[in-house]
Amino acid sequence: MPLRTVPWSTDHNDILAALNAAIDARLPVLLHCRGRRPVRSRLVGVRVFGDRAYLVLKKPPTLTDVRVVREALVKLPGLPVLVFSCPITRQGPTTMATMLPTAVSHVELRAAPRLTSPKGSMATFFVTHRSRVSICMMENISIGGAKLVGQPAHEVKPGDRIGPCTLSLAGRNALIDREVTIEEGEIVRVAANDGGDGQWGLGIKFSLDDRKKAELAEVMERIKG
Repeated sequence: MPLRTVPWSTDHNDILAALNAAIDARLPVLLHCRGRRPVRSRLVGVRVFGDRAYLVLKKPPTLTDVRVVREALVKLPGLPVLVFSCPITRQGPTTMATMLPTAVSHVELRAAPRLTSPKGSMATFFVTHRSRVSICMMENISIGGAKLVGQPAHEVKPGDRIGPCTLSLAGRNALIDREVTIEEGEIVRVAANDGGDGQWGLGIKFSLDDRKKAELAEVMERIKG
């Protein structure tokens, strides 16, 4: 199953600092490969061959064909799991190299399974300290959060607090028949929606107590049926 990733950085200094930290700490790297199970490796250093910078990795003894390597994943303290494209273009007996990445993403981890929202479902919410209400369509939902698509009433950014947020879940014929109000949440992701229609995709993380989790779980079970 492909990894779900979101952009982390395209800044050369940020990328180089993260890679050098992994090299200095001798952190393991997981290599995703085409047609076989992932293999473990380690970053050795950054080297210049000709006029290009390369990232050098330890060559796993079990990796007989380096052409199957697709991506590398590394976890640094205080950072999410970072992932970057890692096609191997140079190799020796014990090492191999890929061009220094120009873009690094991080793996999007989900704390709970997501359910595709019935057509017509929407979320109505206020951004903290803002006066106008935003109404967005809901693409999917879990106990931990939801993905919304639309045009918020205010400019929003990751870290903005929201609440209250009413989740209106559609039933048959796209008619709203179940609602749950989330008192508090946070916008964790903002990205331009595909299609160039001026809409935005918002990732919302919920802050729920056990009672509200149980209420939301019950509603999700009902709409699955």
